[in-house]
Amino acid sequence: MLSRVGSRSALHAPMRGRDIDTKVWVAVDVDALPPEQHKMFIQRRRGIELYLSGASPTLIRQEAGMSWQNVYRLIVERCLLPHPDGDLYGWRGALPYLRVTNYKRKSKPRAGEDGAGSAGSLQWLFSSSEGRELEQQFRKQILSKASGLAGPGRPKQPLFRWFIGELRKMGYEQRREWPFTVDRLGYVTITAYINRVLAEDPALQRLLLGGEEARRKAIAGDGTRRPHLVAFERVECDAHKLDVRMVVAVPSPHGGHEMRKIHRLWVIVLLEVTSRTVLGYHLSLRRECAAEDVLRAVKHALSRWAPRELHFSDNAYVEGAGFPSSVAPYLIGACWSEFSVDGALANVCKRVENTLHEVVGCRILKPQDENSFSSRRSKDDRPFIESFFRHLAAGGFHQLAPTTGSKPTDKHGADPVATAEATAFQLEYAEELLDTLIANYNATPHSGLGYRSPLAQLQFLLPPSQPMKCADSDAVRRMVGVRRLCTVLGGVATGRRPYFNFANARYSAEWLALRTDLVGKDLWLQIEDEDDARFATVSNGKGLFLGVVRAAPPWHRTPHSLFIRQSIRSLERRRLLHLSTQCDAVEELVRFAENNGGKLPAHPAYLSVRRILTTQLPTCPQTAYEPAPLVDSDAASKHEPNNESVSKAVETGLSSGNAELLSRPARNLPKAKTW
Repeated sequence: MLSRVGSRSALHAPMRGRDIDTKVWVAVDVDALPPEQHKMFIQRRRGIELYLSGASPTLIRQEAGMSWQNVYRLIVERCLLPHPDGDLYGWRGALPYLRVTNYKRKSKPRAGEDGAGSAGSLQWLFSSSEGRELEQQFRKQILSKASGLAGPGRPKQPLFRWFIGELRKMGYEQRREWPFTVDRLGYVTITAYINRVLAEDPALQRLLLGGEEARRKAIAGDGTRRPHLVAFERVECDAHKLDVRMVVAVPSPHGGHEMRKIHRLWVIVLLEVTSRTVLGYHLSLRRECAAEDVLRAVKHALSRWAPRELHFSDNAYVEGAGFPSSVAPYLIGACWSEFSVDGALANVCKRVENTLHEVVGCRILKPQDENSFSSRRSKDDRPFIESFFRHLAAGGFHQLAPTTGSKPTDKHGADPVATAEATAFQLEYAEELLDTLIANYNATPHSGLGYRSPLAQLQFLLPPSQPMKCADSDAVRRMVGVRRLCTVLGGVATGRRPYFNFANARYSAEWLALRTDLVGKDLWLQIEDEDDARFATVSNGKGLFLGVVRAAPPWHRTPHSLFIRQSIRSLERRRLLHLSTQCDAVEELVRFAENNGGKLPAHPAYLSVRRILTTQLPTCPQTAYEPAPLVDSDAASKHEPNNESVSKAVETGLSSGNAELLSRPARNLPKAKTW
């Protein structure tokens, strides 16, 4: 080392010539320095250059205004020191007033009452034998998740109190030693040490101060290295809980109808990445999303869309509103290559994966995929669909009176449930509003697409002449249904006609009663219509279709899904329902939900029954249900949205029809469906 050379001439000689290359030194921004420091740095830099070039001490004094000894010390004691970033200080060492070494105290601190003479006291404390062990324990406390340090800018008093308590146990207070000799017990010094320890490990610091979400955001990409995708190469899928409270109108035992609240619902959306087009969605009536809800959303994206018959407005759909299947018929059933989801089990389960592989021919970007942007389960990994959800909330449901907002403070002291009951904001209104919001979004100019609408951008990227891979319509129709290998039971030996046990019910048919040769064989049963589990098709292992079987009582009368059947069986096991072959299980569920709901939210299975009966009644005359007449709710006469919220809704993307829903007084809301 140069600093260990004994004589002045020996120190001076090796530094000349080409021993040091300043071209590899880290540069600094000279123009950012104040005028006085700028001049000083220029002189120092000139002195270093002259010294290393072998100039005489007289020339160095004339050009740089400093002696060669000072230049030498500047090089050895500052510029050639290692920087914490692993490189040398370089030209940074020539910056005026830049500290390159930490202060080291050489004598025991003896601070007065005013705190003078206490510099370096914490360093001195940690340098002692008992202080080194205390420092290790203090570091463990700082880096522990249970240390009380739980957010950015949060007070560090828990750590400070722990440290002061340990010093008291060690007798520092009795001996009147630092920090008990200064004001505030050295709080500023101790908290600065805490910050320094956290800064040594930025990843752990983010986890401790910002939590898991901050850690995920830090490791997520900034979008610059995203692959170049073509149309329908990648589709993002995610679920979003609607920020609004709703009610349903149920018959009252005292006559008329009463409004009963329901739990907040989820919407599952599929969005094409390159064009930002929403391909399909599904409004889940469950408390948590399931694999069936994901498949229903995929089925909606692969099927033809048609506008709804709206009750709240006559012109809610803007011009050109819709989905790709409605404005571009050649895109009906268009398949994609990648299905980007988060790590939710409903998205990555085998049922969803196998169905997508068979029907769509795509692969799921699972969380463990190395090149998947969804591998960290962060909102930044699927930015396009998260941006759409923000639009859906801010431009739609946040403008309604019964909104819950994105966080509790958004309610501003209001009661969304009471508002929903008073305004009679029913589930049917939310379904219609959701459909119009998404359809209108697809037809609204997008700033990220050169102010083309998502549908226009998709048609530009995929003209009719370009061939597209489309899913088989029959496979799409059956994709949500359940398929299982079942054994034919019964027969002559038991004295019972052949039957299947399938999905919590018994299935049989007249043709099966004559096929005693099938008893004991394994056959495939499939429920093709996910909303009507009364019927199932039967086929053998060779692919031959054998016939259709029907569920035995009490499942034979009213259309229902397997989720409804599972919920009824669950209530039966809890002794809340009593089923027999003489009753209709779905009727019993409806009777239970309407008579025993009380103040609790309506059962999800009951909501599913209402939705299924609304669509299945015209084609199922054998059911005992008939739609009740439309009723009007007069309880909403006091809630009228202000004009400011309506104008904001229009500016954020709501159509004129949706804005009409907000501006119309609640007492003039259209009549809602009841049962």
